[in-house]
Amino acid sequence: MKKTLVKSLAMTFVGSLLVAGTAMAIPTLDFGVIAPSTGSISYSGGNAPLVGSGISVDEVVGLDTVINNGIIFKVLNGLLNFSTGALTGTWEWGGSPNSSISVVGTVDLNNNGLVDGTDITGTLLQGNFGVAEVDHLSGVFHIAGAAFTDYKNPDLLDLYGLPTTDSNGNQMQYSGNFNLSFAAVFVADGAAFTSTRINSGDITNTPVPEPATMLLLGTGLVGLAGARRRNKAAKKV
Repeated sequence: MKKTLVKSLAMTFVGSLLVAGTAMAIPTLDFGVIAPSTGSISYSGGNAPLVGSGISVDEVVGLDTVINNGIIFKVLNGLLNFSTGALTGTWEWGGSPNSSISVVGTVDLNNNGLVDGTDITGTLLQGNFGVAEVDHLSGVFHIAGAAFTDYKNPDLLDLYGLPTTDSNGNQMQYSGNFNLSFAAVFVADGAAFTSTRINSGDITNTPVPEPATMLLLGTGLVGLAGARRRNKAAKKV
């Protein structure tokens, strides 16, 4: 009986790992913010949003992409701007239709350091926030993290062989996250602050999974949970 339960757990766990492995292989775009960076990040207190303005974006790379996997392209005049939804907790913010995030600039395809006709220029991503938060670690060091959804420049997607439309023929939505480290004088958690010293960070994006993929992942996790429950019940017998 015990061996059967262990085998069931093992098989379910391996199955969930296979599903997770597939998820981990999802192609990702990673925009890099390299210190020293221009711009600012601020919170004015009360119900105000977290705002990032003119933060320089220096490069973009594709990870596990069909085309140009691991190839880094410089971004000329790249800027990240964002404004979250309203405050929901101590240095925590939500999303709203009025929230926004965008990256504009030029992907330097021929690596000549000039904006010319062969490059990808304009809005590279644009979307709305889900959640955001700021954490103070020590001294003046802080980290801002966020989750959002956005749409990409189709030429940029083609560069890395990423999907431009979903299975219904609609423009492909992408799931994004960012982490930005910055320095600011610490007063107290939840206090207003302004920082013009952005250290570094990443803005990452992956295609939003199709419902069938999410169902497969959910089935694997439910199966693992069921095996755990059966194992606990067997121990009580």
